[in-house]
Amino acid sequence: MSSDGDPDRAEISHGRRIFFIWLIVAGIVTPLVALFVTPYLPPGDASVQANNQQGINAILLVLVVPIILGCVVYVFYSFVLFRDRGDGRPDSPVLRGNRRVTVWWIIGTCLIVAFVVPYGTWQWMGPGVGSGSAQGPKPIATPPGETLEVQVIGQQWQFTYRYPSFGGIETQELVIPEDQYVELHVTSLDVNHSFWAVGLALKADAVNGADNVVFVSATRAGEFKIRCAELCGLWHGEMYQNDARVVPEAEFQTWIQQQTELNEGLLAYLPPYAHIYYPQPFYRGD
Repeated sequence: MSSDGDPDRAEISHGRRIFFIWLIVAGIVTPLVALFVTPYLPPGDASVQANNQQGINAILLVLVVPIILGCVVYVFYSFVLFRDRGDGRPDSPVLRGNRRVTVWWIIGTCLIVAFVVPYGTWQWMGPGVGSGSAQGPKPIATPPGETLEVQVIGQQWQFTYRYPSFGGIETQELVIPEDQYVELHVTSLDVNHSFWAVGLALKADAVNGADNVVFVSATRAGEFKIRCAELCGLWHGEMYQNDARVVPEAEFQTWIQQQTELNEGLLAYLPPYAHIYYPQPFYRGD
């Protein structure tokens, strides 16, 4: 249909062409993205929580690719067919409000949201998962069975870790056993920090006087970086040297025994284990 004919019929004709071009392009590109891109999306699969978050990211990517392709196809179609040809004719049909397009756009958007929200919530906080982000002192999403409790203490400018099940010893290295749920209680001794174990898909604010609970179940042994993700002072950028290690259960028991022996003479100087601490300052303003 030429652009100088019936505008309504020309609009329908162009709309059909754009739709079928988009259908072909999306039918080719979307499966390729699903097969060759989604397996490499962050945060990986080093923990149950990371695997679930990666699944959510994969679903979102597969849903958004056809939408982006629709926009790209429309733009390139317009560049090719609706350009000014220099002959005085209108460069495109006059577009009017199309109720059919509007209705289907609203229906499609609502269906996507109606699927993504329950799916993402279930994957993030469903039964037996335990959220990979902080839930405060009374978590809603909890994993099944017993957990190993570890406390994460933020301070200027490092994270330290206490193990209440082993006498409340405190270490500068986070070591957790493989294939076991760990319950991390995140707090701070001074300013606000943010505990971020990147490879394990864990993130929780460390706030003075607050107990933020976050769960993780590492699925393979290895080393994982820890960062402070909140500006906490002059040496905030230096809070990256702390590494986390996931080790087999037997190796963890050996390591925790070594730490217990090393901490034996220091426990008298540590406050009793608690979910929050309020250290007395050395000096007070009068």
